[in-house]
Amino acid sequence: MIKQFNLNDFLMATKRKWIPAFPTIFVSIFIFLTVLKGFGIRYVILTSFLTLLFQTRRLQDFRPRAILKTCIIMYLVCIGAFLATRSLFTCIIFNFFIPFFVVVLLTDKFNPKAYFVYGMEFVFLQLTPITAKDLPKQLLALTYGMTIVVIALYLFSKLIKRKRHYGTVRKGMKNLSIQLEKLLCGEDFSSDSTALTQMMYHMNQVIYSSRNYTYLATGYGKINYYFMLLFQRFQYFMHHFSRKELVITEEDRTYFLKLIHIFSSIEKEMNPSDNQKLNQQLNDFIENHALSSKKATEAMNQILSILIYALSTITMVSMHRPEKDWKVPSSSNWKTIILSFFQLDRFQIRFALRLAVVLCISFTFCFATKLNHAYWYPMSAFLMLMPYAEESRMKISNRIIGTCIGLCITFILTGIFTSLNSHIVIILIMTCFMYAAPITSWTLTMYTTCYGMSLTTLMLDREEAILLRLLYVGLAAITTILANHFLLPNTAESEFKKSVNALFDIDVQLIKELQKWQTGKPDMDVFRDLIVHSNLMSNEIQTYMNQNMSAEEKDFYKQLLPINRQLVSEMEQLNSYLNKRKDQLDLNNNLLFNQLFQNLADATKRIRVSYTTNQLNGSIMMDKNLHTFGPLDDNLYFNTLAFNCMRTTNHLIELSTMRPAS
Repeated sequence: MIKQFNLNDFLMATKRKWIPAFPTIFVSIFIFLTVLKGFGIRYVILTSFLTLLFQTRRLQDFRPRAILKTCIIMYLVCIGAFLATRSLFTCIIFNFFIPFFVVVLLTDKFNPKAYFVYGMEFVFLQLTPITAKDLPKQLLALTYGMTIVVIALYLFSKLIKRKRHYGTVRKGMKNLSIQLEKLLCGEDFSSDSTALTQMMYHMNQVIYSSRNYTYLATGYGKINYYFMLLFQRFQYFMHHFSRKELVITEEDRTYFLKLIHIFSSIEKEMNPSDNQKLNQQLNDFIENHALSSKKATEAMNQILSILIYALSTITMVSMHRPEKDWKVPSSSNWKTIILSFFQLDRFQIRFALRLAVVLCISFTFCFATKLNHAYWYPMSAFLMLMPYAEESRMKISNRIIGTCIGLCITFILTGIFTSLNSHIVIILIMTCFMYAAPITSWTLTMYTTCYGMSLTTLMLDREEAILLRLLYVGLAAITTILANHFLLPNTAESEFKKSVNALFDIDVQLIKELQKWQTGKPDMDVFRDLIVHSNLMSNEIQTYMNQNMSAEEKDFYKQLLPINRQLVSEMEQLNSYLNKRKDQLDLNNNLLFNQLFQNLADATKRIRVSYTTNQLNGSIMMDKNLHTFGPLDDNLYFNTLAFNCMRTTNHLIELSTMRPAS
């Protein structure tokens, strides 16, 4: 049965595809035509990576400091690309070290494509070597192109008004209201809890992306961190307390109805300027309302105290300025940083070496052989080689398919249209299709092939250009396949296993930080860093789980991740509890504290061994009376947290016995 053509559906599909791509298409065409007119055809190669820069930055805030940093890096890479074309020696040296350091300094497994714009610039600028006297002109063309991109980013930010107003935070506050409403109605809120988890994962990515080599977060990242903790504690609250414990009397119902109203007000009214009214509502609520359960009241008050602090702090931080009191834990240890360059188990080191070797080999081949258009070899290899081997395989197949089809289209079009103007029209048309195509599809390669070949066939015989393109793409594919197989490959499976190991390493480190309360105070920067990394690792595990696992394995990790999140939340709350009451508690000489921390440390280490070696030597059964802490009996919620923390570790151990064979 032939589906009837629907004009409205067609128009809507066209709108969804082309309207978001229009700004990128416009910037690309404008840069291409003006650079072609003002600087000549040799320099239109800048259009590709400058357009990509606009495309990747256009949905972000306009941040002058970040843009200045990008411009400085692009100038340095431009100089490096020029020096790489001076001699065979400089070709080898610069094509190894510049890609290596660009990847190592900008990329990791949580942000694997941060290198791409600069890597593309380095590769593409070598495709058309220039003499020393042409370098000022190239720098001027680069300056012009970057100026256009900066102006376009500024105008685009004003046009669509994409100033960040904590969108995920607002969605999260709405989610809290919905969960409380469903709690009162006796409805299931598990789907909302799952949605909140995904929001927290996203917020942790935002927090992590705002860090630099010295500081953990900007002001924007800091606020996201506190709201992430709030959501994490709320999720724990809703999981730990049952409806029967929370809604006992009519006063309890009134308590939650008023809290729903406050959360809704915060969702709509919170702002970076003044939240005094909202904080006053929260303080009045804490002072005048309580639940029947003393433990539940204390738990919720701790959640609301974070909310009050976050709403106050949001008015005092600068969104894009680093928080200088939040330092990256290893930032002062240069020896550790230097030694990390030699750790071959690190994701970015492995990919950096692989990319550096491939570019070094391919560009050395070009320089040594001087073959016609041999630069297609390193260009194709760069575009095929991705951080993960699985993604590289997809890129290789897409590159081959797209190239073959693109060459067929080019053969037909350039046979019909032979003038310079007609070739430019083909380039402009392919630009439009190129930036509207999905980035993972072979169609993108098809359009880029037509784009590049339309330029090439102005200077080279059409049949010769097609044969050379096929030859170099094939050579690049072979090189990339060999590199992915033999040269420190990063596979999704291997990185998944590392993420699982790292998740439990983080648990052990969190316990070690808690143990420091016995002799001093934990490093809060270390604790924050561990919390964020735990969530990032959990997200990595979940992503792999959803895409690559069998049903049995997926079921196992579906149980593991919530339990581990619960353990991390309990340890975070214990840390906060001790931080607030450190002057009231004798932590140095308290045998009960010593026993608690030691039990947690032993249990998490045993869990680490259990999950990462698939072996379990016995089980650790927790004392059912562990919640009795003698003189600490008045601190009811602390006792509950301590007991739950031990119980959660036991759940992890019990779950490990059911682990499917790997």
